[in-house]
Amino acid sequence: MICKVAFDEIYLDENFEALVQEYGEECSALGVPEPQPDLYRMLEAGGGMQVFGVYEDEKLVGFASVLVYILPHFGRKVASSESVFLSAKNRKCWVGIDLLEEMKEYAKEAGCEKFLFSAPVDSNFAQLLSILYPHISNVYMVDL
Repeated sequence: MICKVAFDEIYLDENFEALVQEYGEECSALGVPEPQPDLYRMLEAGGGMQVFGVYEDEKLVGFASVLVYILPHFGRKVASSESVFLSAKNRKCWVGIDLLEEMKEYAKEAGCEKFLFSAPVDSNFAQLLSILYPHISNVYMVDL
C-alpha cells in the first residue's frame, strides 16, 4: 500500500532507521543520511514537500519525498524527488512504478508542470527511470 503521510509518520516508525541505513548503503554519495526532522516539518508545513510511505502488511518498507517549488530562472512550478527508496526485498511486482505514479499525481494536483527525478549513477532506479522517461540532465558532485 502506498499512501501520502506526514513526515513524522515515517520518521517515528520502528522500521525507519533500518530503511535509512539500507538507503545510505545503496544510494547515498554522502554516506548514511541524517534526516533533519525540523527541516522536513518546515517544508511540509509550508506546502513545499509531501512524503509517501510504502507499506507491506502494515510494515514500512519504503518512502519517498516530493519537493514542490518554482524554478527561479523560468518562473515555472515543478516537483522533484528528494528521496525515493524501497527496501531491496520489497522491489517486486509494480510497487516501484506505482510509487512513481503516486508521486507524479501529487505533483500534478499541486499544479506542477514537470517532475524531475534523480537517481544514483548505474543504480537499478536509474535504469528504471531511463526506460520510463527522457534523460535530460546530469549532476556532478565535488568535495569542498
